[in-house]
Amino acid sequence: MGAWGVGSFENDGALDYLASVEEVGASLIAGSLGQPFVEPDLEMDDGVEVLVAAEIVAAVATGKLDRLPEGAEDFLTSLGDLSGLKAQAHAAVTIVRDSSELSDVWAETDHHQQWLADVNALIARLS
Repeated sequence: MGAWGVGSFENDGALDYLASVEEVGASLIAGSLGQPFVEPDLEMDDGVEVLVAAEIVAAVATGKLDRLPEGAEDFLTSLGDLSGLKAQAHAAVTIVRDSSELSDVWAETDHHQQWLADVNALIARLS
């Protein structure tokens, strides 16, 4: 994973997934948020997708778009009402934070605490 920061959108996989969401729509978000509940050993790429999906849900629910990459807000209105996914997004992000390959990878870096703070801020926005 090419990463340049701890934020949910600061890696290549996240931007690729965002492009897929723009093409496919809300069904991709719902599918990604369900993955941690059926996949006991969530792989790194899946964890990245959960975080991006949750960021989108949080942005739509709160109207705060500042965490999204430039231009991403242009297609948010096409996704419809995602508020029904807030609780699932909250639970999914908690799983990614607590027991995923993505979390394990960040735990091996000097930026683990920054990553945790960023993920915890996302969880707070979904509360």
